[in-house]
Amino acid sequence: MLSTSSSPPSTEFVSLLTEHQADLWAFIISQLPGNPEVGDILQKTNLTLWTKREQFAPGSNFRAWAFSVARFEVLAHLKKHKRGNWLIFNDELLETISMEAPAAIPESSLRLKLLESCTAKLQPQHRDLLNHRYQSKDGLASYAKQCGRSVSSLSVTLHRVRATLRKCIETGLAKHLEKGDVV
Repeated sequence: MLSTSSSPPSTEFVSLLTEHQADLWAFIISQLPGNPEVGDILQKTNLTLWTKREQFAPGSNFRAWAFSVARFEVLAHLKKHKRGNWLIFNDELLETISMEAPAAIPESSLRLKLLESCTAKLQPQHRDLLNHRYQSKDGLASYAKQCGRSVSSLSVTLHRVRATLRKCIETGLAKHLEKGDVV
């Protein structure tokens, strides 16, 4: 059992919880597509996981346990908000989705590692373009001025860089599957 103090087991728990946030988000969305309260349900799931952290056995499948807790949070939300104007699945379909979603949601940590690795292989000017596009508040027009290129040429380059990254990540995933790694 994990302790409630700020000892290493709690640090380990926080690490596991952080590592699985994207997967939990995707799992909740799969059950409540279009629902604007997915973020709130994820927060409730995180709070419940934290509250019940002593029930988690280190070395067991944290992801499966977290998905189970998320499933109960989704059900509680649906019960509380029966008359929402978003899409609500019938119980049988929701059960099917909750059983199949964990296998359909790939481990995001491998994809993130592959993205970092693939990004590092890019030419420096392409990394700069990506950084500007996804981390700067300025648009492509300001970057185009800065580097003396047209916005349309930067858009084309950005499209090609994304395609290169996608191919690199897919190749990396395929290599992990060939080795028998779980994705």
